[in-house]
Amino acid sequence: MTLSEFNAAGALARRAADAAPSLRALPGYVGISLHAGTIVVEGEGPELRARVAELNRVDQVNGVDQLNQAGPADFVLAAPASAAVVPSAAELLASSTQQLFEAYVRDVGAAGLQAVTYTNGHFVIRTGGTTTAQTGPASSAGLLTGTDTTPATAPGTKPKMSAADFVARYANVALEQGSRIATEEDYFGGEGYIIDGRTVCSAGFGAFGPAGEPLILTAGHCAADGAAKQAEIENPAGAPAAGGAGSGTAAGTLGSFGFSQFGGPGNTKVASDGTNVGTDIAVLQGIRSGLDLQPAVTRWDNPADPGPTSVKIVGTVAPFQGQPVCRSGRSLGWSCGTVDSVGTWVIAGPDSLPPDYDNDLRALNGFDSTTVKSRPGDSGGPWISGNFAVGTHTGAESDGGVQTRAIATTLEDATGRIPGGVQLQLFLNKPTLAAAANGTLTAGEPITGHVDAAPASVVAPNSKVRITVQSSNPGQKPGQPLEVPVDASGNWQFPAPEWAGSFTFSAETVNGFSRSGAVSLSVKVSGLAAPVITAPADARTDGHADGPGLTAVETIEGTGEPGRTVRLSGDFTGTGLVAPDGRWSINVADQPVFGKVSVTAVLTAPGQTDSPSATSSFTVIPPVPAVSGIRDGKHLRQDSLPASISGTAVDGAEVSVSMDGAAIGSAQASSAGTGARASLQPRVPQDLAGGARWSVPFPAGLAAGAHRLTVTQAIDGVASLPAAVAFTIDAAPASAGTPDETPAVPQQPAVQQPAPRQPGTPAHSTVPAQVPVAQVPVAPSTVPPSTVPPSDASVTVGGTPPGNANQLAGTGAGGLLYAAGLGAGALLLGAAVVIFARRRAVR
Repeated sequence: MTLSEFNAAGALARRAADAAPSLRALPGYVGISLHAGTIVVEGEGPELRARVAELNRVDQVNGVDQLNQAGPADFVLAAPASAAVVPSAAELLASSTQQLFEAYVRDVGAAGLQAVTYTNGHFVIRTGGTTTAQTGPASSAGLLTGTDTTPATAPGTKPKMSAADFVARYANVALEQGSRIATEEDYFGGEGYIIDGRTVCSAGFGAFGPAGEPLILTAGHCAADGAAKQAEIENPAGAPAAGGAGSGTAAGTLGSFGFSQFGGPGNTKVASDGTNVGTDIAVLQGIRSGLDLQPAVTRWDNPADPGPTSVKIVGTVAPFQGQPVCRSGRSLGWSCGTVDSVGTWVIAGPDSLPPDYDNDLRALNGFDSTTVKSRPGDSGGPWISGNFAVGTHTGAESDGGVQTRAIATTLEDATGRIPGGVQLQLFLNKPTLAAAANGTLTAGEPITGHVDAAPASVVAPNSKVRITVQSSNPGQKPGQPLEVPVDASGNWQFPAPEWAGSFTFSAETVNGFSRSGAVSLSVKVSGLAAPVITAPADARTDGHADGPGLTAVETIEGTGEPGRTVRLSGDFTGTGLVAPDGRWSINVADQPVFGKVSVTAVLTAPGQTDSPSATSSFTVIPPVPAVSGIRDGKHLRQDSLPASISGTAVDGAEVSVSMDGAAIGSAQASSAGTGARASLQPRVPQDLAGGARWSVPFPAGLAAGAHRLTVTQAIDGVASLPAAVAFTIDAAPASAGTPDETPAVPQQPAVQQPAPRQPGTPAHSTVPAQVPVAQVPVAPSTVPPSTVPPSDASVTVGGTPPGNANQLAGTGAGGLLYAAGLGAGALLLGAAVVIFARRRAVR
């Protein structure tokens, strides 16, 4: 079971405990248990069925129905197993463990009785050997002594009737043979303590007395019927749970014994009528000054520093069959399992004597587990379910020296028997303040905060936050501390004062006498209400939703108090005045920003605290990136492909390049240089002049034929529309002299142009025609596209002067046309740069 599963099971047990009182009062109710993540209510009848259905429609907090809330369907009504048993005319049906226990003691007696419990739809009477409390020296020697005995009755007495005859009267009661139960007086609840220098026990839970004094709850039998006086802290390093020798070395004073009860009131043994069922609880009081009791249980992961892995306690819960539980103690340490049964247990008192031990039997309300393990010295230690306290350890049953079950006292029942009452010490986190808009609120607006549950599963029920004013502004009247409730989710709130300025206060989470410790918190209170941002509206707030999205932001608009000044911050800055009609507008066209954008607005006024802020977030789609060198419709020769693909984009944008639908690389556009990058980089301040360059390697192995290049740029994950370029790769011509030689441009026959002959060159030598590359758009009526030579060396194919069937031999006129083409291209590109610069992101 994981820690989260354990915590969830504890919360489920708490839900069952809250519902149990209302279920017990209904006719037909038999019992309640936990099974496979559900709360099984055993019983039948229309009233019980209606209540179970109601519990699945509501949540409960501390036993009180919280109506109009959807609760999980955790409750399941199941017919009791005993319902299938039809008693004969001579048989009875047991209805409760208390009724059955009283009847057994009255008709059979307490001798040899171990427990009366309810489990798996029927009642169980366990008989067998009871035993004396194992009181041994503080050293480990002698703590494991004792032999099992199974007497039938106390010496010289005759039972009124046998246990078998008693059980035979009931149709839903079984008889089990048990082994000896041993109380384990050797431990401290999570850590050990030494009693009067002689014996060792374990402390269970921290608590508070009626006046708020710190206490420790432990097992009543550790007090030796009130004879025990002083308790000393056992050095954890020497405890068996920490791998020590169990020497019981003292590490300072702990406190002294106060109230204790083992068995009936006044430590009485089982009465002849069985009516004095009691408990096993003791209180350690007068806790040493400076000792800081923790509302947590050690798991013994690190005895020298148990805090980080300790389990925090936030309340109590009753035990149920099937409930996951864990126990902690100084002898065996941490052990977990499930509750097997709940009922009344009989334990031998300190005056029990061998061989039968039946002369001092004590009865108590408790529960057992065959999967949880323990050892002598674990007595008094805590049993928990999730973050809830369930009980304190009482003893164990052993058979031939092998433990068969562990037994604990029910904590909720035990604490109710302590005179004056006690409060369990609870774990509470300090409160925190919810983030107010720019730390400012308007007068009377709720100041909100939160109390975290972690590392516990929930905040202790009925917790509050105590508010105390620490400082005041002129005219502010200090008041009494204010306590505000904390809801089930940990939220709390109270109204801000009616005056403007800084408001400082202390806040502390409290629950009875449990305290978190105070923290100092402050907020600003303004007399100005927050403005409202109404435009721009964004159809793609996450950058992926349907809708056109924003391509530019020209103005930020909104409403506010007339005559006040609006100040913008964030991705846009500026100020403006609220008009008499309550509207304002600030022009931000000169601040182009792309990606996920936010802007914050406040109202200002001379001599006043700025208003709370209003923030609006939206998405601005980047422009289409530019691709240089390869133009739509261009032909490239396969043996002279460019080394790279490049272009321009918004500075800091992540450029993604795909070829024929498959990604071939990405790069970050940068005004400082180019280069392929593997991941998106943070947006950086941009220099708008000239744009930012990007470049990725040209993919190797592209086959001859038509191809499609697409390029997008993204800022903050917001992608632009793609730039698409279609081009063709022409097969390279075969080597000279071969019969299958083909021209570079098969559509038109190549015309060989005469070239100056170098000395020694044969008269019949020719130079292949260059494949035409259109780099700059020129009107066809002025310059044919095929005559424009390449202007980017990175994509130039071949190295000879231009020529084809429509061209004359290279002359000076060719150079003039080339220059004219460049001039026209520069004019067009210059206009594009001017327009593009107004849409560039500045961050």
